[in-house]
Amino acid sequence: MLDSLRILVVDDHPVNRLVLQEIFTHLGGVVSVAETGVQALSILAVDHFDLICLDRHMPGLSGDEVAARLPREQFVLAWSTELCDLPTRFNGALAKPVSLAAAQAAMTRAWAWRIWAAPRDPEVAPRVAA
Repeated sequence: MLDSLRILVVDDHPVNRLVLQEIFTHLGGVVSVAETGVQALSILAVDHFDLICLDRHMPGLSGDEVAARLPREQFVLAWSTELCDLPTRFNGALAKPVSLAAAQAAMTRAWAWRIWAAPRDPEVAPRVAA
């Protein structure tokens, strides 16, 4: 069930990106990465993901600012050491450092969200304005 989940990991720190990418890949996810909020928005303008994990504190465009630009149908998790005062646009959070169990729970929630909220045809999925 989770092995077809498309995931975008957005973090300015290469080790953080790699760790989360490896965990989600190990759990069967198809993972893409972005280094900046601007890069994430460019990727999201042309591709659809079931789960987006956003670092909240990136230079330039923060994860909070990226999340605010995403359609409500998109499942978005904050990925941070700071999980207080989470903007309402996030569907939840993953704490750094992330555990295998927490990543699997996030994938399960995203899979359930996909069934409940996402369009059936990825070609008609809502796109984000960059």
